[in-house]
Amino acid sequence: MIPEQVLAALRQRFEALPAPVTIDYFHQGESAVIVPGAPSRTPCPACGPTKETLEDLVGVSPKLRLVTHEFHAEPQLVESWNIERIPALLLRRGGGAPPLRYYGLPQGLFFEVLVEVISAFPAPPAPSAALAEVLDRLTDTVSLTVIGSLRHPAAAQAVASAYQLALFSNKVEATVIEVETFPELVQELGLGELPTTIVAGQHGFSGVANTLSLAQFAVDAQQSDSPPAPQVAPGSAAAIGGAPGAPPGSAPQPVPAEVPTVEPAADAVDVAIVGGGPAGLQAALVLVRARKTVAVFDAPAPARNAASHGVHNFIGVEGMLPADLARTAWEQIDAVGGASLRREEVANIERDHEGEFVLTTAQGDRLGAHHVILAFGHRDAIPDIPGFAECWGDTVISCPFCDGYEHRDRVWGLVVPSTGAKATPPLFAYNWTDRVKLFLGSGVDLPDELAAALEAQGLDLHKGDITAINHDDGKIASVTLEGGETVPVETLLWSSESLPSPLVQQLARGLGLAVTEEGFVAVNAMQQTNVEGIWAAGDATGSTLALDAARTGGAVAMLIVQGWFEEPVQ
Repeated sequence: MIPEQVLAALRQRFEALPAPVTIDYFHQGESAVIVPGAPSRTPCPACGPTKETLEDLVGVSPKLRLVTHEFHAEPQLVESWNIERIPALLLRRGGGAPPLRYYGLPQGLFFEVLVEVISAFPAPPAPSAALAEVLDRLTDTVSLTVIGSLRHPAAAQAVASAYQLALFSNKVEATVIEVETFPELVQELGLGELPTTIVAGQHGFSGVANTLSLAQFAVDAQQSDSPPAPQVAPGSAAAIGGAPGAPPGSAPQPVPAEVPTVEPAADAVDVAIVGGGPAGLQAALVLVRARKTVAVFDAPAPARNAASHGVHNFIGVEGMLPADLARTAWEQIDAVGGASLRREEVANIERDHEGEFVLTTAQGDRLGAHHVILAFGHRDAIPDIPGFAECWGDTVISCPFCDGYEHRDRVWGLVVPSTGAKATPPLFAYNWTDRVKLFLGSGVDLPDELAAALEAQGLDLHKGDITAINHDDGKIASVTLEGGETVPVETLLWSSESLPSPLVQQLARGLGLAVTEEGFVAVNAMQQTNVEGIWAAGDATGSTLALDAARTGGAVAMLIVQGWFEEPVQ
């Protein structure tokens, strides 16, 4: 059922599973024997293909296990696990937490989300501070049921939001139903748009809400009979059977965003790439080698990595300056031909009357494109502290994997400026140096027992906001705290806040582009946004490593090429 090239990718993906994962599968076995007097059973045409798909999936890793259950032969188990229909998949959690359920055939975009969930299931990531605070207000277990089409990108995002909340909190029960297998639900529930999320069995909304908005809606649903509707991404709902004459329950078609279209541009390329870093350049190389015409927009302002002394942990280019990496990449791209570099900032992206994209630069130039890859990275929020900007990228570093080796055996200061701020675990720094000091902002509370444990490990703790970084031409000598204390230090490991490009919010308003709760471009496992034809790679989605940026840029380009001649002929 699963193509071999996909299985190969899954084998590599599941190598990193930290613990085994069991999938419980409920189905109805086929039998030619008719038992007189026995109740008739509704056929389950999706059960066979689902079983084949799951067997292919678990076959890629010894850490995956499939346990099959005959729905009609195990009524007590069906009742205890609250199985309402077949085919059904369960991922059970310990500690009395409700399982994650999936009803239907795991294919299309929903299969991609399930792969992500299985990958994270043994060791789920921690939620953001804001999301954790909302989830802590849940008074009891709350159910989230997402109904949608496995062919609709927005539905996959709604599914991902529900499953993410369930992974974050044992008080969230997530169930997904794909409508292709159960079209009767459309009429039974009176659905007009998909995806639909039903919270606590009675409160529902259409479209895609990010995890923070969905969590807040779940809390409100527990506290009120009429909770305020969550904020959903514009244009993320789709009318049932959107094509004229389509039967109820057919695959939904995306609802056109309620934004004006523009005249087509005079010139056009196959793919426009916004951003000229590793993600954008890797995508460009793959595309031109597949004989696609490409335009790469790279803003003339200094890049985020301009202060970097070299790209690290990237085999083949270790230590190369970012400018030299870009120069080498363009030499290789130009050797193939078909791509142009435009040193212009993209101010907006719109649809034209024919459904193509039109990119408009800050200078007013226009270019058409069939696909767009957002690879513009993100910005660093530099704190307004004397000396910070001068030392940023030199002796103030944000990533120990990127620059830790160059600062080995120096006196490091690990900075936690505020509660909830990004920070490196203190003992992690011992991979590079055994001289570590921890600077806690005035609002950061550290339990006494934890402080004592860290000091016992040799860390020197300092409390108070840093008010100045004392340096000589970017080389730190010490920092000054708010009380006037001066602490000698040579390197500061300080993870500044990451800010999305201003273009993200422009596209959210104009095209209905879905964003994460942090404001970055939301994508599915295939780097697709909710706007068909727009993809995102690298730092635009919140990633930070050059190697990962290049990987996602290349993956997007390959997906575009693979699907090029599968698109309907106009």
